[in-house]
Amino acid sequence: MALLFSFDIPVLIWVLLAAALVLTVVYVMWQWSRTNTLSRFVEHYEQERDYVEELPAVSIVVDAMNETHQLSRFLPLVLHQDYPLMEVIVVVDSSAEATSDMLSEMKAHFPNLRITFVPYGSRSLSRKKLAIMIGIKAAQYDIILTTSANCRPTSDQWLKLMMRNFVPGTDVVLGYSHYRYHRDKHPGRHMRIFDTVTTGVQWVVSAIKGHPYRGTSDNMAYRKQLFFANRGFSNTMDLKWGEDDVFLKEICTDTNTRVELAPESQLAVYYEDLPHAHSLLKKRRDFTSGLVRRTPFLVQGLMSWCYWIRLACLVAAIVLAPLNTAIWAFAAVVLLLTWIPSAMSFAKNCIMLQAIPLRVTVPFFTLWRPIYNALYRMREMGNKNSNYISFYD
Repeated sequence: MALLFSFDIPVLIWVLLAAALVLTVVYVMWQWSRTNTLSRFVEHYEQERDYVEELPAVSIVVDAMNETHQLSRFLPLVLHQDYPLMEVIVVVDSSAEATSDMLSEMKAHFPNLRITFVPYGSRSLSRKKLAIMIGIKAAQYDIILTTSANCRPTSDQWLKLMMRNFVPGTDVVLGYSHYRYHRDKHPGRHMRIFDTVTTGVQWVVSAIKGHPYRGTSDNMAYRKQLFFANRGFSNTMDLKWGEDDVFLKEICTDTNTRVELAPESQLAVYYEDLPHAHSLLKKRRDFTSGLVRRTPFLVQGLMSWCYWIRLACLVAAIVLAPLNTAIWAFAAVVLLLTWIPSAMSFAKNCIMLQAIPLRVTVPFFTLWRPIYNALYRMREMGNKNSNYISFYD
């Protein structure tokens, strides 16, 4: 049978093509609306909103576990921040003697460096939450900023940019952190970039719109009195995770939270094993996602369905009339209408969140990510108990 180009197409095929086109428009508009929200915030609103005239004193709580090398690189960058009044509290957890020696030597040169320890033999408690609580109890200032020893400020203005947001009425400031993308040379690195940026855009845009549900404990600040008024992490002490999402659900409102995304305010995070670190973060995020605001996840899932259904409609139309090149041409146009805007939008998101821009592979990863997430959840179904504290933790 010969190929033909004809618009004499059965009604069912017209319906399939129309559905594919509508779903394409819906998906592209949703994707660009998120990118526009992010870009307007970064390029305009963040520069124009009001900030404090006098920077508040701040206590920086640093969680450190057997990280002598990381601390030796991280602490000088923090202690040399261009900031008027701060203290740095390092909470040492099960650390080697070399760490204590290094900290003692550094403390002699920096009077605002303080050292405390997680009690030896502590059990049945989240190590991360315990370290943060100990640091906060030792803090002398009202503003607490939590971070980790494996982070790096990229500018001596990091602290100023975070603290400038504590105007009256603001109790929580959500900063951003990201791993060093160019250090990831392992297979699947582009998928990890896609997954990380997609997740980041989701929670950042939600917070910008006044619906915060997540942050990163590597770069997050809040008022100490808010922490104690909430009884700290008491509601989730049975969970290993939740210090930067479930906890935020408890203390954040639609009006008391700000986001800080200036490039100099973002922290770089160093991981020895990036694939393992990404897998662990994905595990904890997937578990705690059921305990926070569900709307962003539902919308993301709905858009993933739109993306897949639109492709299914195009494939069905071609299968029903495989020799009509008009249908092939229509399908090609619809795919390009998705591909080009999606690639441009995602690349722009990557730049704003300081990731390596992805373009050509974006449509493939968009299709693959729901399957990737489903396979990951299936793999973790038998390990849910590992998210809870045991006596041996």
